[in-house]
Formats: sequence, C-alpha cells, structure tokens
Amino acid sequence: MSNDALQAVVAALEIGIFEQRPDGGFSSMGTPPAWMAAFSRNPTFPFLGSFLPQARQFWSTTHADRLTWGPCAEVDADGREFHFTVSALSLPDLKVLVFELDRHAEPMRALLQKLRDQALSHGRGAEPHATDTVGTDPDRSRLV
Repeated sequence: MSNDALQAVVAALEIGIFEQRPDGGFSSMGTPPAWMAAFSRNPTFPFLGSFLPQARQFWSTTHADRLTWGPCAEVDADGREFHFTVSALSLPDLKVLVFELDRHAEPMRALLQKLRDQALSHGRGAEPHATDTVGTDPDRSRLV
C-alpha cells in the first residue's frame, strides 16, 4: 500500500496518529482529523493527564503491543464535546498515540438525556407515594 493510500485510509477513519519525539512531545503523522484541531495544537497533550506517564512506561517495554485509555472527552472552543479513546502503540523503533473518535458516544448521550428528561417530567406529575398519604387514608392505620 502506498503512503498516499494509507493517508487516505487514516483520513477516512478520522483517526489522529502522533509519533513521540525525542524531546517528549509528539508530531502528527499526517493531517489530524478536524475533530482534533482544537486540542492537537499543543504537542505535549496536557489533557491526557495520567495516561502519558502510563504510555511512557508501556513504551519502555520491549514488546509490541497496545495500551488503550478512555473514553475521554474534550471540549473545543465552540463548546462542542468530543468523545474518543487513545491508544499507545509500541512498535519497533516507533512509539505512537492513536486517537479514535467514539461515534457512539453522542447518540448514547442524547438518548440518556432524553430518558432523564422524561423521568424528571414524569416525576413532576406523579401520584404521591404511599408514605406521603400516611394518616389520610381511613383504611390504613399505619405503615409497618
């Protein structure tokens, strides 16, 4: 597969691939996807918090493997929230971070919000609970 074809696949999948530099920062291996634009400007990825030390420890091992962290969320300057996972890949002579957008997060968030809103509106019009009517029902002397 040619480099151009590989770049086309990466772009179609909307993943960001960043190689660790000797100074500890990261350089993009291609054009980062649009969803990453706001938070890929700082090549040290401070928003990854405790994952970067774990990734560096993982990279210090001699075997090829993958360490995944997430789900993660970041908000861009326009207030849009992006959910993603980050994987550290340890390959011979190559240490990379791969950012993958979680396409299921937004529909799930919207569904959960809808269910929450329905539960709240149902709660406002609900009948009183049995404990709310103690002493008002002549057939009920007390709750046990």
